[in-house]
Amino acid sequence: MKITTKQSVLIPVKFFSWFKFPLKLSEIRRYQWKISAQEYEINKIVTKHLLLESKKDVVSIDVSAKERIDRTDRAKLLWGTVEKWRKLFSWVPYISQVYVSNTLSYNNAGRNSDIDILVVAKAGRIWTSRAAMLVLMNIFKIRVQSRDKWNKFSPEFFVSDRAQNIKNLSIDDDYYLSYWLADLVPIWPDGEHKKFRQENSWFKENLPNAWISPRIRKDFVLLKPNFARNLLENFLDSRMGDNLEENLYRKQRQIIIRNTKKLGVNSSVVTNRDIIKVHFNDRRESVRDAINETLDQTVAKDKSDIKLAVTN
Repeated sequence: MKITTKQSVLIPVKFFSWFKFPLKLSEIRRYQWKISAQEYEINKIVTKHLLLESKKDVVSIDVSAKERIDRTDRAKLLWGTVEKWRKLFSWVPYISQVYVSNTLSYNNAGRNSDIDILVVAKAGRIWTSRAAMLVLMNIFKIRVQSRDKWNKFSPEFFVSDRAQNIKNLSIDDDYYLSYWLADLVPIWPDGEHKKFRQENSWFKENLPNAWISPRIRKDFVLLKPNFARNLLENFLDSRMGDNLEENLYRKQRQIIIRNTKKLGVNSSVVTNRDIIKVHFNDRRESVRDAINETLDQTVAKDKSDIKLAVTN
């Protein structure tokens, strides 16, 4: 379906309203879908077709401006936790990049929000990396456990450094994945984007403005792997390390499959040598269908308005 400028504005408003987060006009321009209009054009569309919430320059569908303020305030607490525990990743063997993803990446935190992270690790060692990270996070009690999610890390997405392009994981009209990629915030080794974003440059066709304005954290200084991690990696760069990776792959995969059967609702789980994606409730199709339904309604309304104008 060809996207009109009006629809390209409506898509991000609907998407972020789904996640209870009103957008500012400048953010709508950043998140415009497939089209790059000027801010005055967006303002004209918003003024004519949408409600500007409480004169606070935020736009949403059935979400108040106060909701955004509350969520932004809670996000500050979660970012404080990220900053506090960044050094932990210097202990985890074989990882090369860590990103904050999902709602926290754009400062949107609900009352029970966790800290979703994406991890890029060395090919042939991602299951070793995952096991080490889970052990460390469990020791310090900072990993999500069942319903205990608030302000805890959720390391449920790992990719190897040889399989960083994740386009094959996308679905038709995958608004969720494109916005997810656009808002990734690098947190280790520093606040700058590395290879992962370049490998997924395909999403810039969907979000041309977001592509040229990536989220970065200049305040996150460079953190290097520590001495203990380097020793461990040297020790595991051997046949023994290969055997350990194989055993960890089989054991963790069995646990994930068992939990998927037990907890999965609309699960999206991938467990292979290069990708570990453990999402027991994947909302991408629900989000897509809600947005497309809204777009269909606007198309129908526009046709009706044209017909009425011709009749008159």
